[in-house]
Amino acid sequence: MDSNKNSVLIAVREAPMRCMLLDGHKPTGKSILSYSDQCPNTLIVDGNIYNFDFAFNSSVKQSEIYDALIHPLVLKVLSGYDCTALAYGQTGTGKSYTMGMTAEPLTEDQLGVVPRCLSFILKYMSELKQQKENNTQSTLVTASFIEIYNEKAYDLLACNAKQPIASRGQWRISAGIRKPLRNQMDLQQLLQLGATNRHVRPTNMNGNSSRSHAIVTIHVRQGHTQARLNIVDLAGSEGVRRTGNEGMARTEGVYINMGLLGINKVLMAMSAGHTVIPYRDSILTTVLQESLSSDAYLTLLACVSPHPSDLSETNSTLRFAKNAKRVKLNPRLSQQLQKIQHQVRERGNSVYAGGRFAGSFR
Repeated sequence: MDSNKNSVLIAVREAPMRCMLLDGHKPTGKSILSYSDQCPNTLIVDGNIYNFDFAFNSSVKQSEIYDALIHPLVLKVLSGYDCTALAYGQTGTGKSYTMGMTAEPLTEDQLGVVPRCLSFILKYMSELKQQKENNTQSTLVTASFIEIYNEKAYDLLACNAKQPIASRGQWRISAGIRKPLRNQMDLQQLLQLGATNRHVRPTNMNGNSSRSHAIVTIHVRQGHTQARLNIVDLAGSEGVRRTGNEGMARTEGVYINMGLLGINKVLMAMSAGHTVIPYRDSILTTVLQESLSSDAYLTLLACVSPHPSDLSETNSTLRFAKNAKRVKLNPRLSQQLQKIQHQVRERGNSVYAGGRFAGSFR
C-alpha cells in the first residue's frame, strides 16, 4: 500500500486564443481566466475562484505538462502501480494535442504525453539492462488503443476495427490487441492506425472533432511485475445549441455526454467513500474500472477555453475538476506484484532459484 498524498493530481490548462471565432469574427478582448499572484495555481473566472495542484496558462510548453503531471505517473508504473491520466474539457481545447494521440508529424516541442512516456520508459529499460549485465529478467512494453463510440468499445488496432468488442450492459470487456513498442516508429505506426480508425466529424465547435473517447494503454512488464498507464482523451462535452449538430452527430453528442456523466458519477461516488461504485453505468467506466479505482493513481487535466463566448463551458469544466479534487485514493501495487509479495512472505527466500522467481503466474 502507498501512502503518497499525491495519489490524485488535478490540473488546468488554458488553451490559446483561437484565430477565428465560431461566428467568423476575430476574437477581441482578453482571456476570461486570470491568475492570482498571491495564491499559486489559483484561477479566477467570472468571480469564481478555483484552486488546483497546477494551473497552466496558454504559454505552457508540452514538456512542462509532461514533467509536472505525467512523469510522476510513469515512475509509479515502473514501480508496479496502475495509473490513469484523463484529459477533460470542452471540444476544441487541445485535449488530443496534449495527450499526444495525433499521428501528424510534430516537432520535438510539440510532442504530447504518449510519445514522451514511451521515450522515458524505453530509455529506463535500456539503462536497467546495462546496469545489470547478468540480469535475465525479461522486459516488454506493449500498447493497446481503444475507443468508446456511441456506448460501444472498439479496438482501433484490430483488423476489423468497426466490430465492437463490447457494448453497454456487458460486465466483461474483451481485451484489445497489444502491440509491442520497441521504438518511436512502432508508436507512430500504432497511432496512425488508431487515428485512421477513430471516429471524427466536423462540428460548429471543432472542424476535426473526436466523436469518441479514446484510451491508449501502455503495459510495462518487468519479469513477473506488470503495471499499466491509461492515457485517456475524453471527447469534448457538447451542447446541441452551440454545436449545431443534427442526425447522427447529435446522437454522438448524447453518447459522448453519457460517458462523461459516467466518469463524473464514479469520481463523485469515490469522493463520497461509497462502497458501491457505478462503473457499469457507462461502457467508458466499465473499460477503466480496474485502473479508475481507489487502488490506482489518478491525474486529471482540465482543458479550458479563454474566450468569453465559452464562459459557461469553461466554468462547467472547472467545477468538474474542483469536484474531482475531493477524491481520496490509496494506491496499491498491481495485483500480480501483490501476489508475488504474498508468496515471498509465505514461503520465504525458497521461492527464488538462481536469482529467478521459481513460480509461474498468469
